Amino acid sequence: MGRCSSKPCCDISDVTTLSENRLISVQPIVDEKLAPTPPTLRRDDIISDISMFKKVDSYAAKAPKSTELSLQNLSRYLSKASKSNLGRVRAFYFWICHHVELDLRSFLKNYKKPVAAEFTMHTKVALCYGYAELFAELCRLSSIPVKTIYGYLKGYGYNPTKPFKYAHSTNHAWNAVHVVGQWCLIDCTLGAGTVDEDGHYIREFENFYFLTDPDQLISTHFPYMEKSRKESRPWQLLQKPVTLQAFSKHVNRTITAFKWGVELVSHSEAVIPVTLSVTVFLKGTSRTLYNVLARLTDINGKILKRYTLVQNPDHNLFSVRVRPPKVGKFRLTVFGSTDQNDTTLHEVVSYVLRCRQTEPIVYLYPKHLGIWRSRSDYQHYGFEPGADSPMIISPRDGDLELTIPTRKDFPVTCRVTHSESKIKDIENYILLEKAENFVKIRGHLPEKGFYKLQIFCKSDFGPYEPVLLFLIDCTRGAMFNALPFPVMYSSATEFHCQLIEPLVRELPEESSINIRFRSSDIIKAVVNGRRIEKGNDNIWRSTVRTHTAGGSLRIAGTNELKGRYWVLWEFTIVKGPNSIVLEDILTARSNTSHPPMTQRSDNQSTQRTPKHSSRIKEKTIIIKK
Repeated sequence: MGRCSSKPCCDISDVTTLSENRLISVQPIVDEKLAPTPPTLRRDDIISDISMFKKVDSYAAKAPKSTELSLQNLSRYLSKASKSNLGRVRAFYFWICHHVELDLRSFLKNYKKPVAAEFTMHTKVALCYGYAELFAELCRLSSIPVKTIYGYLKGYGYNPTKPFKYAHSTNHAWNAVHVVGQWCLIDCTLGAGTVDEDGHYIREFENFYFLTDPDQLISTHFPYMEKSRKESRPWQLLQKPVTLQAFSKHVNRTITAFKWGVELVSHSEAVIPVTLSVTVFLKGTSRTLYNVLARLTDINGKILKRYTLVQNPDHNLFSVRVRPPKVGKFRLTVFGSTDQNDTTLHEVVSYVLRCRQTEPIVYLYPKHLGIWRSRSDYQHYGFEPGADSPMIISPRDGDLELTIPTRKDFPVTCRVTHSESKIKDIENYILLEKAENFVKIRGHLPEKGFYKLQIFCKSDFGPYEPVLLFLIDCTRGAMFNALPFPVMYSSATEFHCQLIEPLVRELPEESSINIRFRSSDIIKAVVNGRRIEKGNDNIWRSTVRTHTAGGSLRIAGTNELKGRYWVLWEFTIVKGPNSIVLEDILTARSNTSHPPMTQRSDNQSTQRTPKHSSRIKEKTIIIKK
């Protein structure tokens, strides 16, 4: 008989030693003809719907107290739940999972003491071995072939950085039972409940461990009996059995991951070496994932916020980008749900990250709740397919240029935030402009780090809503001497105006300034009241001289012959030694043939565009093991 290791898989209270005639048979005899071979049927083939056991479960739940007087009485009663061995086995599993109680907290205080393996129903106390032995004895008394399997479990206290060794004592027991013409796996211990991260036992019946598929159970269970690798290997019930070394390396997939059919696309090993950063990919196969969240903690369990970024680059495919803050070990846990209206998240997978090297400066990701992705219905607002790609933009030296194709004209604005910026009005460094078949974004990004760019659209009968979402990666470099763009009014967007020069808000006093912008909608335009003319390619040109500092320069236009002029852009006139520097910057940037870019505008027209709400509702998220 095996012994519990110092890190138990289940909770145990005081153990009552029984007389020899009350001991449970540890290893029921198995017919030699029933050699352990991989099953041909999967669990879903056998159990089309768990409700098929509704009557059996109800019968087992009503077992009278008198049945607990002896195992023979109990086996005799439960065997009447069904005429098939499958139904009887289900009755044994259901009764044990609901009637045997454990108390891990009591056990943890005394777990170093020698532990007996007896089981007593009178005190409702059992070891993890007691569960398996009780199940085996009930099967034997009902003439159902059964095997008690001892081995290693990735349970409470499991540390993927400390691999299992054959020299270690086994720490768990479960069963193989021969039903429906094949061997099937059952774990009554974990079927009765689990142990949380704090070592507290949680009573929670789980159907997953009833006829678990071998290729799923091997994620957490490794058979090793009688110190014989050769004899233990077949009880994995796999076509290609794994080694203990491979078992130790493989990540511990949760029940949730198996139920949802979550595929670990990129990393199947529990420990991931990290240099600078790492991206983990996972994909939902049988279920659609909606809410996915990643949590990074240090070795002490402290949560490290804004070092992870979850994205949804393709349907049901998710990427988790992690940039650890320093060299050392970290735990990355990924949570999710399959109900978009359910705020309860369940653990899907957990990794240990071994960070060997970090960037000289590790920048935080911008604040964001949930997955970094655009709305799935963004085409409904007028964007062309693929408008949300690429999700991550890396402008060279902070010079952002982004063209977003559209198929119709619609109201649009944007918002930009920096993860750690101390610059006031950071949105002044972004320019949004709109043509009939595209939206353009230009940015003069003044600081290194990450920026969050959100594109808002106005629905037919509602406020502005965030539709597209981009991450701007400026960790390699920002724009030297970046200056804010001029103030742009909503009329410029309405008239599809694109400013060519000047592209800075502050203009030097008493200087000659070249004015150029493109618009096919504008019929007449003025600069500080002075008419300017349109040339070829719908480009309006003028050279003006600024007044003394303290004033402003405004470009205005109208799309009607006798209509009112609307302010398009506004500049501020400054003085002092900065004037020379500004003139140099203006000259350099005017000679750069960049296409015009887009901007977020403030509204000054008669048809006022409602501003989008700056508040985005946040849901309370419950993380469940």
